[in-house]
Amino acid sequence: MSENNQSEHDRKVIEKATTSELVTQVGRDAKPSRNRAAVVAIVVVAIVGISIVAWLLWPSKAGKPVPAPRSTSVEGPTTEGTKPAEQTLTLTAEQLQRAGVKIEPVGEKAAPEMASQMATGVVQPNAYHETPVISLVSGIVRSVKAELGQSVGRGQTLVVVSSNELAETESRYITAFAGLDEHHKHHRRTEKLLEIGAASREDYEMATTKLKTAEADVANMRQKLLLLGLSPQRVNGLNASSQVSSEVGIPSPASGSVTARSVNPGEVIEANKELMRVTDLSSVWVVGQVYEKDLGRLVVGSGASITSDAYPGHVFRGLVSYVDPRVDPATRTAQVRIELANPGQALKIGMYVNIAFATIGGAESTVPVVPVTAVQNINNQQTVFVATSDPNVFVLRQVRLGPEINGFYSVLEGLSVGDHIVTEGSFLLRAEWLKSNPSNPR
Repeated sequence: MSENNQSEHDRKVIEKATTSELVTQVGRDAKPSRNRAAVVAIVVVAIVGISIVAWLLWPSKAGKPVPAPRSTSVEGPTTEGTKPAEQTLTLTAEQLQRAGVKIEPVGEKAAPEMASQMATGVVQPNAYHETPVISLVSGIVRSVKAELGQSVGRGQTLVVVSSNELAETESRYITAFAGLDEHHKHHRRTEKLLEIGAASREDYEMATTKLKTAEADVANMRQKLLLLGLSPQRVNGLNASSQVSSEVGIPSPASGSVTARSVNPGEVIEANKELMRVTDLSSVWVVGQVYEKDLGRLVVGSGASITSDAYPGHVFRGLVSYVDPRVDPATRTAQVRIELANPGQALKIGMYVNIAFATIGGAESTVPVVPVTAVQNINNQQTVFVATSDPNVFVLRQVRLGPEINGFYSVLEGLSVGDHIVTEGSFLLRAEWLKSNPSNPR
């Protein structure tokens, strides 16, 4: 008999002997009828207890390893699937200056899948912010004080006109004002004579009528001078014929840029002629042509993204402000107007642009873009240098790029719009990094 079989046999003998003794003892002490159920229960409990103790303490079980309890907690971060730590390059001020580093934010453009859903458009001035500069007097242009494209402020003199009409009106005003003073004196004298009975009521009423007529004439002359372009201060100072001047400055009615000019010095002009046009270009319109199949999905107030070949890494965002209710029978398109901010007057009048409408193709679907000059191949990886808070320290960032289009890569992974990267001088930064890391493969 093997050792294990012998041990099992001995255990069974001990359990049988112990159980027999307990049954005999309990049967001797218990009453046959009343305590039989209690005796059986005690016997069963005792048998189970002895069996458990014998199984746990028997030598055949000793030395066997007890399995550790399972746990779902993690003591620390795992390294599987994590990105390798990014490397940095530190330059001295002299190296940085020699490299000619230029840092710019990562730009953006419409996602490639939006290309088939874009419309074309033309930048136009915001007609609600266009104001003509009009001369209200006829005469000769003496000088022009603003050029096309020049920024002007509200009230700034743009054109000086010499007008006989203005001079004549000023003379009549001075005469009427002097006559008004005489009517005031005559009215006061008549009032005193009426009090002492030296003048009749009819004389007093006639003097009052003449005074009111003179006051009305002066008021009309004053208003005409104001309409002709004289300031209130200049009108109030007209007391003598020596103060009459035929020249009047035409002020700018609004702040903005001069977008049109149709007058030159020495030119004879008529009243109500438009001399210039001042436009506030802080906001502009983009008017696009949209096919009729897409018109049903356009909503006034929805978003639109504007891109231009002049700014390949920038997206201008605006809102649809008007959809033309008429469709061109020849092109089967309708005009759609987008109003948008124009910071720094980057968008020029007449510029061709591309439009992506939110309701058609998701105007916010854009991707980051970086210029070709920003990308270097290091360790067989496409890499860019990312600027840090320290101007002398740069992070080597591995990126995944799309195909090159017009000198720009679309970034599929590794950068976000607005990240600041080195766009010029990255080749020299790569050379400096390879010098300081000669053991790294190239």
